[in-house]
Amino acid sequence: MIDIKIYGTGTPSYQLAKSKLMENLSGAGMEYHLEEITKITDIINDNIESVPAVRVNDKLLFEIKPNGSYNRSLRETIQNILRIDNYGKMTKIIVPTDFSEASFNAYNYANHLAKDLEGVLLLTHIYYPTSTDVNQFVVVNEEAEKIHRDKLDKYVKSVNQDWIGNFITEPLIEGVFKVGFPRMELTEMSRQPNTIMVMGTTGEGDTFKKVFGSLSMDMIDHSYCPLFLIPPGATYADSKEIIYLSEDLKNDSLHILYAGRMCVKTGSDFRLVHFRSKENDEYDVTDTIKIMESYFPEVKYHIEIMDTTDLFGSIKDLVSRDAKNLIVLSTKHRNIFQNIFHRSVTEFAALHSVSPLLILSDKTIEG
Repeated sequence: MIDIKIYGTGTPSYQLAKSKLMENLSGAGMEYHLEEITKITDIINDNIESVPAVRVNDKLLFEIKPNGSYNRSLRETIQNILRIDNYGKMTKIIVPTDFSEASFNAYNYANHLAKDLEGVLLLTHIYYPTSTDVNQFVVVNEEAEKIHRDKLDKYVKSVNQDWIGNFITEPLIEGVFKVGFPRMELTEMSRQPNTIMVMGTTGEGDTFKKVFGSLSMDMIDHSYCPLFLIPPGATYADSKEIIYLSEDLKNDSLHILYAGRMCVKTGSDFRLVHFRSKENDEYDVTDTIKIMESYFPEVKYHIEIMDTTDLFGSIKDLVSRDAKNLIVLSTKHRNIFQNIFHRSVTEFAALHSVSPLLILSDKTIEG
């Protein structure tokens, strides 16, 4: 339970601060007790020099500054309070960045996604320490670390400028700087509940070798949370459809539920596609229909079974059609078909897909 005192005299700025504070705390599912201090004598006795102001747990004091600094200081106040409980039940959207064009494109996608999911953006840079050999002693280059840390701070500050004057609709953004091995650090971050990850599919230095060796491809096997892969040039826009490529409904049901919830939050239609590569491949759609009509009656859905003798070609054709569609792939099944999907995801995300991809695995943690 967070104890909050809000100081003010009933002015419009005070009312807005109280309203936005309560809205954000309730949206994050955080328990709090709010006390309004509106008498001038009580405000003076508590040593409050300007109002509106917010005191948290009788320790932290945040002053909401007037005029041109009002939005910024109110936003910072709310974000600092949400940090106390790690943003509560808000969706944490991890956006790894190496400051490349690809990672900036992923940030743009994540920013729009955060509005639909009511999430907080964690712009994350992981610095792998460099060292030099000086007289047979290994010396860590601390100056290089500082350069990278400052670069992240500057980046976060610059993207935070986007919401000036539009406080109500823009998601919260926080910079996260870590030192270590990128794959290990991101894997550990992905274990947190209520978390998703959004990554570009190319890194700094857009060469063929770099694409296939990129961190985003590596995270397909290691992420414990849903992983969005955003190809170069792909934008969020208004998603037309969320397309789920299904192998086996019996094993896919939980991931279909996740995709269905995404449809509700983004206002997208749902399309389930099953590629039938054998004549004796019987795919029962009855349970899928029950899931959609029971859990998501408001979502328009379509189930499609496609016969093909060229599975790779059929998947490639689907993911290269429309950048506004989100393609959902499950990598949870350990069999030949799953291995084909895994290869396809890697190749298409790096080279072929114009569509954003959402990867769900058996390790996926749902809050």
